Amino acid sequence: MAKIYLVKEGGYEQIAQPVFSTGDTYVVDAGNRIWIWLGEKTTVDEKFAGAFVSDLIDKERRGKPKVETVEQGNEPVEFKKTVGAMRIVDADLAKSILKKTAKKTHPVVMYRISGEKYETLEDVQFIQVPLSKRSLSSDDVFLIDTYDTIYIWQGKNCSIREKVVGGRLARQFDAERVGVQKEIFVDEGKEPDKLKKILGL
Repeated sequence: MAKIYLVKEGGYEQIAQPVFSTGDTYVVDAGNRIWIWLGEKTTVDEKFAGAFVSDLIDKERRGKPKVETVEQGNEPVEFKKTVGAMRIVDADLAKSILKKTAKKTHPVVMYRISGEKYETLEDVQFIQVPLSKRSLSSDDVFLIDTYDTIYIWQGKNCSIREKVVGGRLARQFDAERVGVQKEIFVDEGKEPDKLKKILGL
């Protein structure tokens, strides 16, 4: 199983879940293959540190692994299959997730799921989008995560694959947390009042 490292302050720390933030650099170590993943907002220093970390791992194995740089949005199929379902989030939110800081309040976050570009259910990405009705699209599925409740919003024209992925990812969120979270499937145009208020519908 691949190991994922967040490049942080010139060093690196292993993370348990495939949570990638747009402002950071990650190293994915799959043994005979090492990827340096660059978020679209990552800094030059972090890019350099990512290359340094991958070089350290490579030297430990006497240069046997193949090292490849991957930019956000251009992940090759092999990378996606190795990592699994990626969660791409804004930098500030990622820091709070990765630190697993206990807070009394949790921000409501929305993710878009689109399965058109991916070959299998395992390599689908889901990307954080602004929490607004303007972000919704009838062609996709969206997860609205209030922490206690996860709404799986299904657009009128979304695919069966996207619906399946939406349910699977909601269950993955549930498994990562203490306590019981509600999973509510919502069809476009049939939103409950609480969700309408959240989205401004």
